[in-house]
Amino acid sequence: MAARPPGEASGKSAARVLAGGLAALALLLLCPASWGGTFVTFPESWDVGQAFAVSLTSSAEYEDPCVTWLGRRVSLDVEPGGEGRISYGLLGSYVRDVKPGDHPLVFEFVQRGQHIRVTGTVRLLPRKYPEEHLKVSPKMVFPAKVDQARIKREAALAAAAKRTMTVERLWASPLQKPVRSIVTSSYGFRRVYNGTPRSPHAGTDFRAAVGTPVAAPLAGTVILTGDHYYAGKSVYVDSGNGVLSLFFHLSEIGVKKGDRVVKGQIVGRSGATGRITGPHLHYGLCLAGQYVDPYPLFEDSVTGMLKRMEREEIVTE
Repeated sequence: MAARPPGEASGKSAARVLAGGLAALALLLLCPASWGGTFVTFPESWDVGQAFAVSLTSSAEYEDPCVTWLGRRVSLDVEPGGEGRISYGLLGSYVRDVKPGDHPLVFEFVQRGQHIRVTGTVRLLPRKYPEEHLKVSPKMVFPAKVDQARIKREAALAAAAKRTMTVERLWASPLQKPVRSIVTSSYGFRRVYNGTPRSPHAGTDFRAAVGTPVAAPLAGTVILTGDHYYAGKSVYVDSGNGVLSLFFHLSEIGVKKGDRVVKGQIVGRSGATGRITGPHLHYGLCLAGQYVDPYPLFEDSVTGMLKRMEREEIVTE
């Protein structure tokens, strides 16, 4: 293997495929052995629409870790981990916007004053989601001209919320379910309203009567609330590292912008506001600007996924 410039390594060339389709890369990075091993962990392949975990671990101290995925740079927190340091991240892809295929994943951090950049590749695999036909008010499919300016303003607010990036990691997995109820519509369903195709479902709908308390699946900070045309009464909570929770169609909002919430805290009550077919709660999970399927994270933890991985040390030249 030809030597790479100091401070740069390729996950694709140096990583080995491990159990569960995950890859781990241990780096000496042409640096003194006293720096110890540094590992980045990421999936070799993953389904479109599904969340995945990444990590950066090192026996030596490092600073300013971040990962770039699908054009978004995500700052990571640094925490004690065993005899060294560790940073966790959650990433994914929105089934509407991202095509299957190979996508670059770039880790960056500073160690002993040197900027280190590690490049890998994640292959996103196609996944078929069912079609769902729904009947709603005609104005919720073809809004009147008088409502279009409002919809545009609200879309800009939501887009700004999705761009929120804070370093402190407030989230911890697994997520707590926002309500104890059955799922009535899953993530990714290809929605057809009154016979007109629209965007795939960007979250998970839970059956919930009007007034059912809605709990925060993750700790975080409220960054947006409002009564929006499509989403109805809504709450957006930032949990750090690009992890954002969304609660739609509420009857009551129980928090305000700037509030810090803990996991399990009531943020509002379910309702039937916005574009709906009946009372329910829509819970959405946005990771670095990508809407993903939240449901698997109600049952699994990031650290659990990483601990189950087999890890080998591979030295780059």
